[in-house]
Amino acid sequence: MNYRLHATRVIARRRIQELAISPGFYVAATLGLLLAYFLVAGFVRAVDSSGFDFRLHPVYDLLGRSLEGAFGGVVVQKLFAEGPFQLVLYVAFLPVLLFLAASSVYRFGLERKVGAVELLAYGPADGTSYFLAFLIKDLLATLLYLAALTGFLAAAAALHNLVLGPTFFYCLALLPFVSVAVYAWGIFASTLTDNSASALAVYLALLVFFLLVFLGSFTIASGYVAGLSTVLAWVVRWVSPLYYWDQTLRYAEVAAWPLFALHLALLLAAGAAVLTASHFILKARGVRP
Repeated sequence: MNYRLHATRVIARRRIQELAISPGFYVAATLGLLLAYFLVAGFVRAVDSSGFDFRLHPVYDLLGRSLEGAFGGVVVQKLFAEGPFQLVLYVAFLPVLLFLAASSVYRFGLERKVGAVELLAYGPADGTSYFLAFLIKDLLATLLYLAALTGFLAAAAALHNLVLGPTFFYCLALLPFVSVAVYAWGIFASTLTDNSASALAVYLALLVFFLLVFLGSFTIASGYVAGLSTVLAWVVRWVSPLYYWDQTLRYAEVAAWPLFALHLALLLAAGAAVLTASHFILKARGVRP
């Protein structure tokens, strides 16, 4: 185990150095910050003497009408009850999350295909230490970007005379834990397939599936469709990061801290279970496709 931890640390250090000198992360971070700026500025323009009205700005009008039509007006009111920052946090974080996850999935699949993982596995490293190094690199990059994004949004709030509400900080605290689970599913997809393109396709399909099931739990259905949707959502929720994110955030909003801690632990346990499954799959299939 000591050899594996040492190998993981050495490989993770190299991955972090590669990330620091590659432009992709900075491009994704810049895109996220630009989206944050335009959304905050758009929110300010959609405020008049009666308060926030999403119909005053074309982007918020499209978003508000879409959410209102799919989930009802209560969801829209709750989303913007404390200003734009809950929405902005998600939108600005998404490019970095997708870049880190997709690049690690693609890179891991590619290096398995060309034999780089097999080469390292002849030494003290193995496939598990290799994918754990990717996880550590992605988590550190996530924390770094969230810190920069928080500072950026705090400056934007001060500039436009807005306030970062409590829900923003609840969401901010949850995102690293949700990210670990999302990255774990990327590792799982990489161990199932034999090349980078297949791994990326499986991973994106998993994310879309989780998203559709999560959104389907909020939509109005009837009859057989409602029953099937309920059963599917009940089964999938135990492995979906989105379910634990939603439940944990709900308990944080009502200050039910024991349940908050419980679901946070369940989120981490679900991610650990996926990583454990990835370990055994990689051990059974080997590091070479």
